[in-house]
Amino acid sequence: MKVRDILRRLQEADSDAEEICDVVLVSDMWTGERHRSADGSLLHVHHPAVGGLTLGWNQATDEQWSERVVILTSAS
Repeated sequence: MKVRDILRRLQEADSDAEEICDVVLVSDMWTGERHRSADGSLLHVHHPAVGGLTLGWNQATDEQWSERVVILTSAS
């Protein structure tokens, strides 16, 4: 997701619902994974890249990619 996409989503959010207390630009790469199950459903997983792929990773059916992460927190 691009920063402009985040800003667009935040414009549509209920401004009284939550307060963003911090924005963290993560310098380490993360891994994004898309797991496909036998019934066709998808599970999306995002985690720091240093740990390798998640348990249950299936090279024949799943996808993975490297990504940069920005973390928005609602608590300080």
